[in-house]
Amino acid sequence: MKKVRQRRFLFLGVLSIVVIMSLSACGAKGGLSLSTLLTGEKNSIVDNGNNEKGPETGSGTTGDGDVVIIGNNGGKDGDIIHGDVDNKPVEPDKGKPEVPVTEKLDKPDQVIAASKPDKGKKLIALTFDDGPDKRYTTDILDILKEKGVKATFFVVGQQVTKNPEVLQRIVDEGHAIGNHTNNHKDLSKLDEQGIIEQFKEADNAIKEAIGITPAMVRAPYGAVSDTVKALVKENHRELIGWNIDTRDWAGTSSSDMIKMIKKEAKPNGMILMHSFGSKHVKNTVHALPAIIDLLENMGYTLVTADQLA
Repeated sequence: MKKVRQRRFLFLGVLSIVVIMSLSACGAKGGLSLSTLLTGEKNSIVDNGNNEKGPETGSGTTGDGDVVIIGNNGGKDGDIIHGDVDNKPVEPDKGKPEVPVTEKLDKPDQVIAASKPDKGKKLIALTFDDGPDKRYTTDILDILKEKGVKATFFVVGQQVTKNPEVLQRIVDEGHAIGNHTNNHKDLSKLDEQGIIEQFKEADNAIKEAIGITPAMVRAPYGAVSDTVKALVKENHRELIGWNIDTRDWAGTSSSDMIKMIKKEAKPNGMILMHSFGSKHVKNTVHALPAIIDLLENMGYTLVTADQLA
């Protein structure tokens, strides 16, 4: 009987040692507990990580779930990186990048000529770009007033900001105005938003100065693209060009300007001149009285650009 008891104690002692050793070994991996041994269930593996990668949580290497690498060197500045069980980071699906919506221009409130001159008349328009300023633009206004003639001024936003009172005079004396962009950029080289910004900034300057938004626009250098044309149309504006170029900005003399207009004048002609932007504009001022007299003697009625549009 005594021997039986000794064997039983020996058996229990050996069994206890085995259990204790098993618990110690598995506990070091954080994967097993006494309840695990008894129930057969597995706990999640938690690796505290090292300098090579951050801690991994989830089902880990069992292959039945994703790995999330957090902190340490798992991701830049401790970012969370989603990956697969092979630890190959996969960028989260962010969807398609948002396409910026092109801004719209305000609806124009400038009154376009309600009545058009008789179709039988020979019509021609004088237009002046790039102002206003206090030197040449005011001289041109003085001449137009003296001759009783109306013209059209395509103004640049930054010049309007500098000389709002001159723009006010243009409108008060019955001339038409148009938007010639904010700082004379080549619109054909800009994207949609850039084109809109050029017109919108000029619109804002004009609105601030005289309280209206013009309906007519003119592209600097006459440089237009299909995009420019489409945006102008979508925003209910009239794109105005020209078909007679005096090249006054390049230094055409007063006498040559007069000769050229005499040769090229035609019904529905749109004459391009400038009221700012070059020292040569002084030639335009000198030639203008003779140009007006010449056109009227040729039987032309001088109108604003909106009356031809």
